[in-house]
Amino acid sequence: MSQSGLLELAHEKLYWTHPSQIWQPTGAGASIYARLAEEKLGRTIRTLPDGAGVQVGVLAANPHGDDTKAPIAIVCDFPRPISESTLRETYKLAWSFSRSPSLITTEPDRLRVWTCYEEPPTESEPLTSVDEISRRELESSLSQQAADTLRLHWAELVSGQFFQDHQKRFQRSKSADQMLLNNLKSVRQQLKKLRLDYNTIHDLLARLIFIQFLFDRKDSQGHPALTPEFLDHLHEIGELSARYRGLPELLSNHRDTYRFFRWLNDRFNGDLFPGKGATEAEREAEWRTEEQKVTQRHLDLLAEFVSGELEMETGQRCLWKQYSFDAIPLEFISSIYEEFVRENTTDKGVHYTPGHIVDFILDGVLPWDSEVWDIKILDPACGSGIFLVKAFQRLIHRWKKANGGAEITSNILKSLLERNLFGIDINPQAVRVASFSLYLTMCDEIDPRHYWQEVRFPRLRDRQLICADFFREDREEFRTQLDADQYDLVVGNAPWGKNSMTPLAKSWAKDNQWETSYGDIGLLFLPKAAALTKPGGQIAMMQPALALIFNQVGTAKKFREKLFSQFKIEEIVNLSALRFGLFKDAISPTCIITMSVMSPDGEPLIYICPKPVLTNQDDYHLVIEPQDINIIYPQEAIENPLVWTALMWGGRRDLALVRRLSKLNSLGEMEKNEMVVSTQGIIRGNRKERDETLIGKRILIQFPDETFLFLKTEQLDINNDPYAERPRKSKSMAFESPQLMIKQSWQTKTKRFRAAIARLDQQTQKGIICTESYVSVHVDETNLSVLEAACVSYNSKFAVYYLLLSSGRFASYIPEVKPKDLLRVPIPKSRAGLLNNIETIEDVDLYIREAFSFKDSEWILIEDIFNYTLPDFKGDNYSPGRQTTRSSSNQDTQNKSESVLTEYCEYFMRVLKAGFGQDKNVYATIFQEHNTAYLPIRLVAIHLKGAGGEVVQIEPIDSPTLLEQLKRLDKLFLDKANQDDGGIFYQRVARIYDSVQLNGQTVPTIYLIKPDKIRYWTRSMALRDADEVAADIMMWRSELDKTSEVMEESSRG
Repeated sequence: MSQSGLLELAHEKLYWTHPSQIWQPTGAGASIYARLAEEKLGRTIRTLPDGAGVQVGVLAANPHGDDTKAPIAIVCDFPRPISESTLRETYKLAWSFSRSPSLITTEPDRLRVWTCYEEPPTESEPLTSVDEISRRELESSLSQQAADTLRLHWAELVSGQFFQDHQKRFQRSKSADQMLLNNLKSVRQQLKKLRLDYNTIHDLLARLIFIQFLFDRKDSQGHPALTPEFLDHLHEIGELSARYRGLPELLSNHRDTYRFFRWLNDRFNGDLFPGKGATEAEREAEWRTEEQKVTQRHLDLLAEFVSGELEMETGQRCLWKQYSFDAIPLEFISSIYEEFVRENTTDKGVHYTPGHIVDFILDGVLPWDSEVWDIKILDPACGSGIFLVKAFQRLIHRWKKANGGAEITSNILKSLLERNLFGIDINPQAVRVASFSLYLTMCDEIDPRHYWQEVRFPRLRDRQLICADFFREDREEFRTQLDADQYDLVVGNAPWGKNSMTPLAKSWAKDNQWETSYGDIGLLFLPKAAALTKPGGQIAMMQPALALIFNQVGTAKKFREKLFSQFKIEEIVNLSALRFGLFKDAISPTCIITMSVMSPDGEPLIYICPKPVLTNQDDYHLVIEPQDINIIYPQEAIENPLVWTALMWGGRRDLALVRRLSKLNSLGEMEKNEMVVSTQGIIRGNRKERDETLIGKRILIQFPDETFLFLKTEQLDINNDPYAERPRKSKSMAFESPQLMIKQSWQTKTKRFRAAIARLDQQTQKGIICTESYVSVHVDETNLSVLEAACVSYNSKFAVYYLLLSSGRFASYIPEVKPKDLLRVPIPKSRAGLLNNIETIEDVDLYIREAFSFKDSEWILIEDIFNYTLPDFKGDNYSPGRQTTRSSSNQDTQNKSESVLTEYCEYFMRVLKAGFGQDKNVYATIFQEHNTAYLPIRLVAIHLKGAGGEVVQIEPIDSPTLLEQLKRLDKLFLDKANQDDGGIFYQRVARIYDSVQLNGQTVPTIYLIKPDKIRYWTRSMALRDADEVAADIMMWRSELDKTSEVMEESSRG
């Protein structure tokens, strides 16, 4: 039982997880967070005056799951009311912990929710909770609390709605790790102004963090590893010339600071300090060089910083003293370095990997719930070591699990670092920080009582952590032939980018017959990693999505064919839709590939395309919903490049439609048959070429506002500039009349592409030219009707649909389509005078629908992509698909309109009747809350036996009654599914098969539970959901038939 007793009430009334799952979650991932919270917060809080007896755990969205997802909240349950000072210290610890967006404190009389995304207030500022519920409120009946405490219901928390409602209090930029990073950036710049080089600055800052960690790191009795008394001891034995009360005072003495650094170096060894030369003279020279570079002025500035008195250039508070460095995530050290390097490099192919993405990757290939710890792991582009740090933590956990929870010793930790973890990076500073990060991880696993006697860091640099080009073939541990089959697992985030190939990578690619497109080095990490991996071993790496799955040019296609033919591809996670949230300055999209070093066995790969939910959940874990998951067979992946784009934004129906349409006529096909000529517009660029034919022609730079189907060429300026880098001389016929001018980019205002026919200019009697933002297509006069048909097609909703589902660039990158992709858009059969009857954009869509003979179910797919999917991709929380399904026009009336859910139900039932017979009496029930406190989810039931009356019925229900219904369905879902998958509130999208009693009949019923957002309840989603239900029913029928046959044969026997 919880100390306060409130968590049992929250479990009963708000459907929170059971308190036992807060203290000791059964899932491996959640249990890791619970243990960390207890170690980092619980031990310290219990030393506070009124902190005795506190229980510390985590409120996890899925406490039964093994995946490493950040908890909803850190929970501190107090047996008695607590003082303001204890509360402030608890908040400071939870803020420093940086692994959850919120803190929940419970006392006997109240439950409070706090944000962990705001810096601790000063002593003069109040500490204000985000929300609070009293015991009396929790003890009230559901109907009494419905209008008020529904805000903290489990559905509100798990869905992220609570955080969305209070989004101003949950800004990731105010979290401890982000604030500390900003502080460090500021002091770094001030040190740079004092003429200290960045490498030395980084070393000093890392050292300060390590020393502060020693001051803050407490043993099982609550005693820090480093104390003022310990510094006194160093003075008494002659290591320091004076007594110091802390780090700021020590830094005020240059000589003693470096004596202390040398003493720490002797104790810990490793790569944290200078003096790693081969001889004593070399080592001493390194120390003296740094001691001469770093002056007392530099140390004084650092002393001001760690005392909290330094004025930050950014204007923010100096927060060093507010942090608990024992609680801050260790991988934060890696992120600091990566941020620093990113600022100082022009190499945009290197991006720091967010911690939750690293956890997601490792959950798939190195899960917590295993006892296999003696495995060899390589990160071939380790950067500052975040993959290695997190892999190290998992190996430690596995060792403990295999050894009955025994305390791990310093020697075993050293052995793991020396025998099991290997990293390579071309940047020497990155390798140094990776080494430091692994040392901190090692320290974090050892009781500080043993630091000064037992801990000796192993030398890692130039041994396990190597500064080199991964494609170097003369360095032991990663030679393709001589070190083949060495590793059990290869993980990491390879650098990528156009023309990023190093000379050694080019040589390796040639020798091993692997070719990549646009000189992108990223893809080459996969085949070389495969060569170094044991048969059956796995590789899980981040890769450039454009090069790996979207690019359809020859070299990219050949690479994909070879890779998918030689190895078993297990999973590809396409992160394109999330790229700006994951990587601050990323332009090119990324993906995660997991593959096994074995031949393909015909089994399909899993293709996952998560979308942003636009809540703070996007900051700390991937939200993957059923519609984001597809399976792709190996041959399909090799032969049909459309699968990657079509299944990114659509489903199997969309893929089938796009495949069919891709076989129709297009301008691209006609150009192959020499019926049309096309070219991209001129590129001025370096203006090295002169082309006299450009002079005197009108130039299209931007469509005039009123342009619709026809371009009034007389409104364009005449070009008098003959110079261009690419004047398109070989395709000059494309600039002759008649022409179709197609804008390559999707227009934000109209939500469409735009094309117009340019007739012969009467003044110049010439065709027109255009800039590189346009494509010009020319036909002879006899084929003018072809341009008219194409013009209608490009201006329609259909063109948007087709290009989003076929162009890798548009689907994942930027709203501009390459000319080749643009010319693949299907066009209808042409006829003379086609444009005479088209006056509005609505006429365009009507004509295209009729010309292609689209069925209703096909046009729905096109409209939903156009109306919801693409605007959601390019928009924000105000985009159409992210709005509530509830009608806003009549919210205060009874029996409100349910147009969105009604259409969903109607199309769902159409599919079932089409598959099983129009005579089937199927009807639906929409459960509609009639009070003002709405849940963030909707519930619909599809009944497979009719009962007369309306086909779609609306059943009014109050929130408490709906909650009881959902609770029953949650239990049913958990009984039938794997409990590790979590309940219906965690799943967000759930389908439950049940039977209910209606009018005396047992009626098979399908319950559909989804978030209250239109994008989950569109007509196309109804088609997809119903297809899956129909497949389930067919599978059950097949299994029933087989059972009946077996029983019949058995009775005959």
